[in-house]
Amino acid sequence: MSVPYYIHAGARLRRILRQKEIVILQYAKKAGLTPQGLYRYFSQAVIKKNKLEKLLDAVPVTMTAFHQWDSLNHDSLHQGELLLLYLAQHRIKPLQLADRLQLHINEMYDWFDCPQFNDMQLQQLQRCLELLPEHFTGYLELKQDTNWIEAYLDKCMEVQQYMRRLDALEKRLHVLESR
Repeated sequence: MSVPYYIHAGARLRRILRQKEIVILQYAKKAGLTPQGLYRYFSQAVIKKNKLEKLLDAVPVTMTAFHQWDSLNHDSLHQGELLLLYLAQHRIKPLQLADRLQLHINEMYDWFDCPQFNDMQLQQLQRCLELLPEHFTGYLELKQDTNWIEAYLDKCMEVQQYMRRLDALEKRLHVLESR
């Protein structure tokens, strides 16, 4: 049984762009925005309907497809998102995994953005989590829990956007303090 959930419009848009492997700079130009203006929309939970339609036309995705987005109905699954799901199912926090892999948390979030992991990343995951590369190839049992998965992945994207914004503000504060 599916339970309806509140869609964070900015996070969902960012996930769709990531799933379709659309370059943000090119997309911003196509949507008639600056990259900074586009990133502002990624952090907004509610985007006005006419603006959202304009943003979706640049993808192109219909409003119905946006609201019923199912990232599991694609030929290749996004390996970064599969890693997020694995962490959620095993109650491992991204910071814990970053520590195990000896990575900075921002590098860990870059891993979550990867549609395909390279061999080095797969070896590190196998060493730290005992996670075989086959985990990322066939994940059909997830299709039953699509509603929960989409809600969780939307929330993960929302948190990533906040972390990126916080990191940018900390860097800006550090520059101002050093003057």
